[in-house]
Amino acid sequence: MTNLGSEGAVVNFKGRNHSETGSFQSLRSTNGKTFFQNKFADSKTSFKVLSYLSDDQLSDIPNEFDGTNLSLSKRLLTQDGESNGKSSKRKGQRAEPTLFQGFEASLPVINETLHGEDKLLKNEEDFKTIDQYPHGHLDKPETDQNDFNDQFTLPHGIDPKRITDSYSLSFLKNVSSGVIDNLDLLEIQKKVAASEIRELDYKLERLKFMRELVFKRIAKIEQNELFLENNLNIAKDRISFLQEYGLQKDEHDAHEERKENEDDATTDHPPYFLDRDEGQPQDMTESTLNVHQSNENSTLETDMNVTSPMLSKSIYQKLKVKDEKPSKKLHEFYNDKHKKHRKTYPTLQQYYTRGSQISSFPNAHDESIICLDFDVPFGTLATAGHLDHSVKLWNLSKKKQVGQMTGHHASINCMQLDHHYNMLITGGRDAVLKLWDLSLAYQLYQEDTEFAAHSEESCVYTFDSHVDEITALSFNSGHLVSGSQDRTLRQWDLTTGKCVQTIDISFASRGQPSNSLASSSLLSPVVEAPVVGSLQCFDAALATGTKDGVVRLWDMRSGKTIRSLEGHTDAITSLKFDSRNLVTGSLDRSIRIWDLRTGTLADAFAYESPVLALDFDLQDIVAAVGENGVKVFDRESEKHWVCAQSEEENASISQFVKYKNGYLIEGRSNGEVNAWAI
Repeated sequence: MTNLGSEGAVVNFKGRNHSETGSFQSLRSTNGKTFFQNKFADSKTSFKVLSYLSDDQLSDIPNEFDGTNLSLSKRLLTQDGESNGKSSKRKGQRAEPTLFQGFEASLPVINETLHGEDKLLKNEEDFKTIDQYPHGHLDKPETDQNDFNDQFTLPHGIDPKRITDSYSLSFLKNVSSGVIDNLDLLEIQKKVAASEIRELDYKLERLKFMRELVFKRIAKIEQNELFLENNLNIAKDRISFLQEYGLQKDEHDAHEERKENEDDATTDHPPYFLDRDEGQPQDMTESTLNVHQSNENSTLETDMNVTSPMLSKSIYQKLKVKDEKPSKKLHEFYNDKHKKHRKTYPTLQQYYTRGSQISSFPNAHDESIICLDFDVPFGTLATAGHLDHSVKLWNLSKKKQVGQMTGHHASINCMQLDHHYNMLITGGRDAVLKLWDLSLAYQLYQEDTEFAAHSEESCVYTFDSHVDEITALSFNSGHLVSGSQDRTLRQWDLTTGKCVQTIDISFASRGQPSNSLASSSLLSPVVEAPVVGSLQCFDAALATGTKDGVVRLWDMRSGKTIRSLEGHTDAITSLKFDSRNLVTGSLDRSIRIWDLRTGTLADAFAYESPVLALDFDLQDIVAAVGENGVKVFDRESEKHWVCAQSEEENASISQFVKYKNGYLIEGRSNGEVNAWAI
């Protein structure tokens, strides 16, 4: 029985409340007589049960208590922390304060709180003090802290000077007794406060445990969403594939064909049984190998494996036979059937602790990471290494490689994933741009043939007009813009593959060669910085960062510069803009934030190393500066901090970063790729 007198305090064995009149479980009553009436025992027995007090509770009652004054006539605790009652514990064991002692000790705190509230309501200066020092008394001037002792008084309001001036023994003894009683009360208050802290700590631990459970639940839900999204995309890709190559069949015909294939396979290749003659053990490895080879030959003769969402080898061979013009292939790809149809968006990264590592790919590439990009958090990641001529695709949720695209004849300097279509555009040192079909790349990577894994079939189109390596690219709204070492900017039509505009920027390559790039290995092993370090386009607007340290804003309709932003003293390595700001990073070890509305410098800060890459949103700016960790600048609090910082002396350095919706991907000099929560 708990909370005597409350409704439903005592429940029956089935957990249901009994409120019938006269029952022992019901503690409600209209008067004192009916309170003890029930059908299980007489009123005398019920009275004994309900009014029982244990010896421990009786021992907590003070020896002398007049009922009018709540002050104790004797000390509550001795100097050794033992109680004065009959049930005092052995010496050396501290007794916990009783309920009555806790109540007695809490009265001064209650009175002080009420007195403080009255004083706060009457004094307007207190309101000014709170507004002026919102962070508490630690931020107040030293005069407030020096007067800290003036808040306390002796018992009965005795002036401390009166103690030093008094010669009366009785007065000093009374003061000493009162001070000792107050010390006992303070000791009890301290124990009560300590118990509250322990209770709060327990609640915090409980809340932390509950948060982990809810976090795991969200992670499981998002994994299920990603699983359904992937299967939905596979089904849609399969539909488009069957319609494009005319391989669709009715479900009845497909079922009959699948049944015939299973019957043929059973007849031609009977299953392997463990039954064998005594003393004649069979070579299980050899038999299994023969069955596997026979099944493989049978698969090559089959037109299509309907049960698999991926391409079979025979279908892949048909794809190789079917030859289309590149322009037609590009035109057919860039339509609605290749658009992404994502119904959900991952948000799990928002619930990680800021700066915690989400996932890692230790051996993504053998050399340093040159560039990378990803579509959504826990989505698809594309990476390129320093000496690799191929692009690797990774599943960020499953933490494994899901594709590899080979076709470039030199290193890849830049890439960008599309947000609307399942495609990737890359630019390399072989002076060409390539558009890749990621859906086909996934399927070809699953093929069990070396020819399929290293083919260029997933390349939809190759943009070939530059005469030197491509160092930057950006595309939006059906138009692609690329910058090259041939000192030109080219605008391409993604639906036709034609170059619609060429801009000569020879005037921007007059900057002095930078030696700071030699040790950073940003894009290539050459010492000189690229002519076009970075660019970004949006509709008809284009921003470029070039070797001379000048950021130029272009109108692509006229092909002319409308504004130049000068301030950097070395080559621009990265830039990005939104509707309000343009953020640029340079080899001069600084990041500058420009106001696009006025064209003026809004903010700037510098680092100890050249800025190799950056990305930002409305909340944070992240930058790779060739150090162990990624530099993060919180735009709201205007504070700098380091993510993924390593204390090892020979640790790898961060060289490339991409950041979206609190999800950061960094590529390091040892070929490692890490994902972090920001």
